[in-house]
Amino acid sequence: MYTLLLSISSGILLGFLSFKLITPSYVLSVIIALVTIIVTNIIVGRSMMKKITAIFNNCEKDIKSGKIDVAIEKMKHAYKYSNWQLMVRSQIDAQIGVLLYATKRFDESLPYLTKSSKRNGMAISMLLASYYKSKDFDKMKKLIDVSVKVNKKDSFIQALSAYLYLEIGDRDKAISILNDALKKIPTDERLHNALDSTRNNKKIKMQTYGTLWLQLHLSKSPDGVKQYQTLIGRQKITRR
Repeated sequence: MYTLLLSISSGILLGFLSFKLITPSYVLSVIIALVTIIVTNIIVGRSMMKKITAIFNNCEKDIKSGKIDVAIEKMKHAYKYSNWQLMVRSQIDAQIGVLLYATKRFDESLPYLTKSSKRNGMAISMLLASYYKSKDFDKMKKLIDVSVKVNKKDSFIQALSAYLYLEIGDRDKAISILNDALKKIPTDERLHNALDSTRNNKKIKMQTYGTLWLQLHLSKSPDGVKQYQTLIGRQKITRR
């Protein structure tokens, strides 16, 4: 990534110059090089993230007014910064995929969701729902194996994973997921309720997760609900 290369190059250059022009000390040169790498990485990284964040903030008005395609085209402008930071492109793809899925453009959303960061709980939950609806249970199970580990403290991902296993008739696996989840987030009341329901051969009440559940379109949404209007507010582009 360009940010890392620029940081390392700057560090090596200043370390070399300090050795030649200030004092021939290897220790001092190494210290100067390391400090330069760290500072340059922080400064350049923050600058890039501000530019990306500004692009996404500019999309909010379009999303709220229903101009989804306009918002998506604006999001794609952020691709030009993807070579500057690790994982940025996968996060942009996640944003686009989430927006397309939330507006029921399921087929269009799939290529973006599959390229999403596994740490983006919203994108992953939609991808799991896509696999479930298309009955691609092998892919669903593989993704659950990864997502429950990566998102250990994401209550919704844990509950959804258990719910999906329960829906395909594997109650033991659903119980196992919920038990493991409660070891990480033991005070989560919704997971406790989900575990009780599963043990008693009842369905998990995913409606307790509100918009997070409704946006998956696995159940009927109340009239007038536009889940996508809250999506950008929930999503964040982060540095990796």
